[in-house]
Amino acid sequence: MLSLSSLSMVHWLLISNGMLLIATVAGFVLVKRKYQSDLQNWQAQTQKLRHDFDAMSKSTFGIGRCVKKLEQRLVESERKPALATSDEALYQQAQRLVGMGASADDLVSSCGVARAEAELLVSMNRQVAH
Repeated sequence: MLSLSSLSMVHWLLISNGMLLIATVAGFVLVKRKYQSDLQNWQAQTQKLRHDFDAMSKSTFGIGRCVKKLEQRLVESERKPALATSDEALYQQAQRLVGMGASADDLVSSCGVARAEAELLVSMNRQVAH
């Protein structure tokens, strides 16, 4: 057996190169494990981000549909008050004419209300007056 003092320079170089090779391989193994761990974390985060993006996209489309429906309702409601306001103005005018003594025929001809409505307005005005 060789003693430590009897080892030649070549032996020392071989031993040191062998240890350096072992350290390098160990370093590569550690780097590879770290790389695989980082890769798995990155893939998990990417998958989560894709899932979140899909969920946000779906909710955005849903919100878009709701906004469109609300816009349609708003447009419809803007149209209806104009009709209601004109109808209200018409009945207010008819009510004033009835208060001034107009007949159902007068209301039909001047306001364009239906005969039954005109008669009802005249009848209600008579009951309030009595």
